[in-house]
Amino acid sequence: MDHFDVASMAKGVGMKQKLFSNKKEELNILFITYDGILDPLGESQILPYIYGISEKEKRVHILSFEKRYRYKAQSAKVKSHLMKKGINWIPLQFTSGLSLFGKVYDLVKMYLMATWLVKLKSIDVIHARAHAPAEVGMLLKALFNTKLIFDFRGLWVDERVDKGSWNINNWIHRLQYDHFKRQEKKILESCDQLVVLTKSVLPEVIRMGAKTEAKVTVIPCCADYEHFRIASEAEKSEIKKKLGIPAHSFVIGYLGSVGSMYKPEAFLELFKLASTTRKAISALVVTQDREKFNTLLNKFCPKEIHQFIHIYSATRNQVPNLIVGMDILVAFTMPSYSKISMSPTKIAEAFASGVPVLCNKGVGDVEELISTLNAGLTIKDLSKDSLSEAISNFDNLQELGGDRLREASRKVLGLEIANCLYAKVYKQLKENRERF
Repeated sequence: MDHFDVASMAKGVGMKQKLFSNKKEELNILFITYDGILDPLGESQILPYIYGISEKEKRVHILSFEKRYRYKAQSAKVKSHLMKKGINWIPLQFTSGLSLFGKVYDLVKMYLMATWLVKLKSIDVIHARAHAPAEVGMLLKALFNTKLIFDFRGLWVDERVDKGSWNINNWIHRLQYDHFKRQEKKILESCDQLVVLTKSVLPEVIRMGAKTEAKVTVIPCCADYEHFRIASEAEKSEIKKKLGIPAHSFVIGYLGSVGSMYKPEAFLELFKLASTTRKAISALVVTQDREKFNTLLNKFCPKEIHQFIHIYSATRNQVPNLIVGMDILVAFTMPSYSKISMSPTKIAEAFASGVPVLCNKGVGDVEELISTLNAGLTIKDLSKDSLSEAISNFDNLQELGGDRLREASRKVLGLEIANCLYAKVYKQLKENRERF
């Protein structure tokens, strides 16, 4: 990882923090993320937005936490690219294991390094991606009069409970839950700009502490439409052939992580039901969790249909050529309170590829989005009756894909839309510069 010599650090700490000048046209930004920019999430949902911000605000610094094995394999190329764009990257090592102690250790490292950078680089704005960085950003705002953008990626505290990571009947988990809920409220009250992923969560963040007069911007998870493409029927047949899928087979797709939140067992149930009514049907699963998916496959599906389920892992650059092999993308999510804040990235990526989606209700703005764009089907739940209803609509769903879907969705989910909205967030900070 990058290291800093003691003399430089001492010099930085000794510098007097500059207040924001009314005459300054560009902001000096520290973007803090606990997710690594070398992670798949970083490639698709962090770096593209930072590149957009850096086009307008030329002085951008990134503080991120990277996994050691990814850093060794990928850092040189990314670092070179960031340098060409004039972006300063300070990577710290993500602490694996050690449970809660590892997270506390990382939080301390985040705070110390961020404090040093605010002093050394005369930072005007902390752009905090998610809760832990925002907690650090709130402290720095109090200490150094920086401005704070809380990029609220979701109801993280409640999501920990919803997916079973915290059991609030466990006193330690309850202490963690209560602490972070208090901190969440304080951050929402003190941040200067708030970015949320869905319209559905707006009333909730106001109830939780965001001031009604505060500037709140909804920026859904978008996709770089230049990275994805539409495939002709001939290309799609060729891609299916390379994947071992018959050209005439109807392909339902699964994209992303395998976890209880994403209901992979419901996807397999859907395929199992469909295979009893359709002769030519296949499944294409694109995930980094191949072993987990195979375990579920053996548990939920009879051996005789395993041959029709094709499982691949892929890099971000390989994903576009796999999505276009799907006729529909299935994006099920376990509905819960925290999901009102969720904006699935895979949906934007499917639309960018001209692929319609099948979802369930209770997830962010998904139902409204699909209805408005005529982009797929939203079923009320994941019962057998609802899954059977979806199967009866497969052919109609397939007809919704193609160029029309790509172009219509680009107007709301294209990366350029997100970049314009982030530019608006920073413009609002500049317009209120007298408060710096």
